[in-house]
Amino acid sequence: MQLTNSSDPGSGLSEANLVSSVLMGCFCAVGVPGNVAVIVMIVWWFKKDNFTVHLMLNLAAADILGLLTLPVWMYNQIHGWTIGRSLCKFLASLAYCSVYSSLLTVTMMSVHRCLQICFPELWAKLGKSGERFLLFLIWTTGFVFSVPAILSQEVVERESKQECGRIAYSDEYRLPVATLETLLAFFLPFSIMVTSYYYLHRRVTQKALIRSRRLTKLVTRIVVTFIIFWTPYHILNLVEIFAICLRRAYPDSSGRVLAFTSSLGDIAGSFTFINSCINPLLYACASRSLRHSRETEKTTIVQTSSI
Repeated sequence: MQLTNSSDPGSGLSEANLVSSVLMGCFCAVGVPGNVAVIVMIVWWFKKDNFTVHLMLNLAAADILGLLTLPVWMYNQIHGWTIGRSLCKFLASLAYCSVYSSLLTVTMMSVHRCLQICFPELWAKLGKSGERFLLFLIWTTGFVFSVPAILSQEVVERESKQECGRIAYSDEYRLPVATLETLLAFFLPFSIMVTSYYYLHRRVTQKALIRSRRLTKLVTRIVVTFIIFWTPYHILNLVEIFAICLRRAYPDSSGRVLAFTSSLGDIAGSFTFINSCINPLLYACASRSLRHSRETEKTTIVQTSSI
């Protein structure tokens, strides 16, 4: 995730910077209260011993954590960085940690629904302590993945102001970093999600209860939305990888392509935060049917026990 565009040290406030700043402001204004409402709704309406519910709370918390850093990056793009090198590195690692934690949470959602419905005995062996460990592992792994941000983010000079941004490294550094980011943050989780849903949707209509099917649909929408809003960013990453690989053979064309991906990097990166704003809408749309299905199941259980 590219928080700020640092590939052109001589650029001031570009049109892309302005557009991404406006987008980030809108996403923060909508996403933070929306996710707070999600947490309140989940705590009020959903079962507390359901691991999917714990993952939903985890996702909302990660979304809030990432969205709360957006005003800082907006100010950074418009006015520059004035709060020191340490906070630059800390806030960058916090933003990356929240993004990776969201990614791991969404991936775990798909794996959990698959195992719980297709292989319930296997998931039951994990137990509550195992579920708590998985939640801890999500945040720990998210923090580990954010470590490169601490190394690559610096206060850099751009024209008459300083900004907190990613250092413009050589191609030998950028290529493995972009490749690793694409593999870990897109292809690997995407493959896990696709595999999980391949098995899940073969069984869900046969084995799941009404509430379980509806909860599965909600999780599916969350996963699909996540993929939709992250795909443009990773497409730019792939284009950058190919452009770097072809720089020696086609230096002029490669330079133009890299300039193009760099100009769109801020906008694509800011659009990833729209996913954090969409999730509350998905919960809100599903909450009524989930509450209705819960009441239906309770009625069914009462009628069955009375026979």
